[in-house]
Amino acid sequence: MTQTRAKAGQNELLSIQYLRGLAALTVLISHTLQWPLPQMSQGLLRSGRLGVEIFFVISGFIITKVAGDGAFDRMVFLKRRAWRIVPLYWGATLAVAALAVALPSLFRTTNPTALGVMESLFFIPSEMPKAPLLGVGWTLDYEVFFYLLFACLSDFASETRTFAVCTLMAGLMLIGQVAPHETPLVYFYTSPSLLGFALGTLLAQAHRHGMLAWLSRLPVTLIVGLALVLAIFFFVIPAADEAGRAPLTYHIAMSATAIAIVGGALALESGRRMKAVPLLHYLGDASYSIYLFHLFVVGAGWAVARRLLPQSGGEYVAAAIVTGAVALCAGLAAHHLFERPMLRMQKSRRRKQKSGVMTAAAAA
Repeated sequence: MTQTRAKAGQNELLSIQYLRGLAALTVLISHTLQWPLPQMSQGLLRSGRLGVEIFFVISGFIITKVAGDGAFDRMVFLKRRAWRIVPLYWGATLAVAALAVALPSLFRTTNPTALGVMESLFFIPSEMPKAPLLGVGWTLDYEVFFYLLFACLSDFASETRTFAVCTLMAGLMLIGQVAPHETPLVYFYTSPSLLGFALGTLLAQAHRHGMLAWLSRLPVTLIVGLALVLAIFFFVIPAADEAGRAPLTYHIAMSATAIAIVGGALALESGRRMKAVPLLHYLGDASYSIYLFHLFVVGAGWAVARRLLPQSGGEYVAAAIVTGAVALCAGLAAHHLFERPMLRMQKSRRRKQKSGVMTAAAAA
């Protein structure tokens, strides 16, 4: 979900851009196919969750890269992150709350309360009342937690910062494995879901120091084969323990698969084996909007399909294709109508601030 706007041909990494788009599509397709099914499909659940894990690894990677080698201004960092993710997320969250009040029959478990809306808007996970209200909002809660932790380490050099992030997250995950989960909040922030961010920061250090250049000399079949083997392992291991929660081995396999995919793509690009694909680049640009808004259409599309179509295999496939395509279009529309204008506003503010600083310096 994190997005950089580096100049094309200089700092932009096509592999990261492409993977963002593909991860968003994976989540969209998984939700589209799963929505009408009476029982949870493990294959679809794991596919969508792997797409999210790729987002987490990319976030750790990109934030570490853009922070630079040394210290950075934490307030500027947090303001830019907030401007990047908050307006669109707040819009989607308020839309869910309004629709759940106006059309409650379309929602399975969403019953918005004032407290639940506030907790959702300020990235506070909760079970009672339900927060976040937006189905994919839980991933933004982790994103914001990572940003805050990263900002607290702004005075350190990049390598030290990565070491601290990984150590702190490892400590939290260890607590989650050995200590009782007295509250949902403690369970959430000691979850192995933090692992993807930590591995992303390590991958960024490997990229910064040229370690991926060695991997780029390996055969493409070997790089792709490793990711494929890890993916197969992830899809076959048990997904729940006796308590019904995902065990640590599940998270490790998932994170290992995600890091192999992202690292492998970066290695291929380092070896100049990454071709320009405008469509994937465009989907990468729109990935955040697709991710946030696709569920609106998925839910509405299947509600309409249930009334108009008989429940059979052929109709399921046709409805899934139409619903997924419309959901994708809705995400792209949100990108053009809301996300891009906000990004332009952010750039305009930066230019004005920079111009003001330069004017003040010249006057002095």
